[in-house]
Amino acid sequence: MKIYLLLFFSFIVSLDTSFAQEFTADTGNSELLFDLVDIQILKEANDILINESVWSKADDRKCQDDIDLNKYSLFCALYKASIDVLGEYNHRKAALQQVRWVIDSQYKERLNGHRLMDFNNHENTNFEDVKRLLADSILIIEKEIDEN
Repeated sequence: MKIYLLLFFSFIVSLDTSFAQEFTADTGNSELLFDLVDIQILKEANDILINESVWSKADDRKCQDDIDLNKYSLFCALYKASIDVLGEYNHRKAALQQVRWVIDSQYKERLNGHRLMDFNNHENTNFEDVKRLLADSILIIEKEIDEN
């Protein structure tokens, strides 16, 4: 019986740890170091969202169905791009943080709890806004890299 309880609690702790890693709080550290991989991730997300027909305005932060249907929300395009470029998803990778900060600065009124999902799903957000957000984020990172 003790072994079953130990296994059960180990399983629960592992779930809690993986959830915490994926949804860590934004520390607001605006001095992240960017690299060329950050640009690659954002350009890949931009390529994934090649036209409005592959954009999903109904983000639920569950990406497997987006991948299966080839219809991506902003979050899931960034998720897939991260996996395509890095081989894994890092929720707080500098590139993704930069996208969040651009949303904070330009679209604060569209936020409720989850920046990428809220921005994507907001009634005033259109496909051009998503593409502009990615383009602005790429330019900011390129400038930051050039200055350092």
